[in-house]
Amino acid sequence: MDRKEWSLINYYYEKFLENRLDEKDTYAFLILISNRSKETSCIHELADFVMSRGKNRGGVTEYLLEARNKFANLGKMNTALKIEEVFSFKEIKNGINQVLDDCQLKGLSNEQVNDFITCIISLLQHVKITENGREIGKLFFAIASKQVMLMAEVEIVQNGIKKTNAVFPVLTAKNNYVAIKKQDKYDAPYFFEEKVIEITNQGGKIEITFVASDPHSAKV
Repeated sequence: MDRKEWSLINYYYEKFLENRLDEKDTYAFLILISNRSKETSCIHELADFVMSRGKNRGGVTEYLLEARNKFANLGKMNTALKIEEVFSFKEIKNGINQVLDDCQLKGLSNEQVNDFITCIISLLQHVKITENGREIGKLFFAIASKQVMLMAEVEIVQNGIKKTNAVFPVLTAKNNYVAIKKQDKYDAPYFFEEKVIEITNQGGKIEITFVASDPHSAKV
């Protein structure tokens, strides 16, 4: 690592430590560590997926297509269908802290990792899911009283005929940011399929806001 690279990585690392990180910082940080995370699968795959906006066919894309295939073959399965997140909180925490350790930096706390994942969720909203050059779904931002989620919606085709759409969580983080009333007893999330959400930081506190499309746009 040369001195300039170290200076840049340390700049964003200090933002982590001081709880001043926002989604734009996260994007820049992922670019900086992308070449240093190749031995850490989950961080390397997330960085690649964020930077290519799903255009590079890597592990995250494979996960999305595999999940879609499971839904398409649901009637042929003898067991209950369970779709896990592409990477768990523990995997991401261990991954990012390994990258930092390789840079001789101290690991992040659970709260700091949660902020990191929340920013990644925001960065990945509206990414198109494609197969053989055709759009088959999209990722979008969702939030419930306890969780922030990156949701996937994909079309399900059986025998060459579109049957329905399936929705499932791809990444999740704790909602430490905004008080939201539960929609129902299951705490079903609010979906933002069309609106654009941005993760900003005001005075060391992450805020979830709509991207202003008019003067009256407001915080969630």
